[in-house]
Amino acid sequence: MTSQETSSADAKAREFGELFARRIPHGLDIGMQVEDAGADGKTRVRLAPRPHLSGDNGGAFFFPGVLFSLADSACGLAVMRALERVVPIATLDMRIDHLAPATMDAELCAQAECYRMTRTVAFTRCEVIAGPASKLVAVVMGTFMLSSSTPRGSRA
Repeated sequence: MTSQETSSADAKAREFGELFARRIPHGLDIGMQVEDAGADGKTRVRLAPRPHLSGDNGGAFFFPGVLFSLADSACGLAVMRALERVVPIATLDMRIDHLAPATMDAELCAQAECYRMTRTVAFTRCEVIAGPASKLVAVVMGTFMLSSSTPRGSRA
């Protein structure tokens, strides 16, 4: 990749991060932060532990819905990065395999990529890792419908 291509990719990553901040207030409300795209092209969204994100009385584990929301956001951003433009999308299906407890003693990072695209559907995969030891806590597969809205007056 040339330095000009790298610079363009970095600019796109910042643009999608800003889009995330403006259009997905839930992500901001719970503390998600979008990272710039790495050399591997994956979209990374981080989430630090906060007491209100815990799913148990002792406050030891992230609520499973938080992992879903984190992975869904990362996968959706990966689709938009793959398209290199913003289009309406909708999550069609998302499967999460929980592999280890997501403990509240470490930050979570969802690393997502869009690995296949058709005219109407995008396919993604994501790993949710925890802490500096990069413990794999979940593997996620998601599908997204592209251009989920139709112009007024048109019929599907």
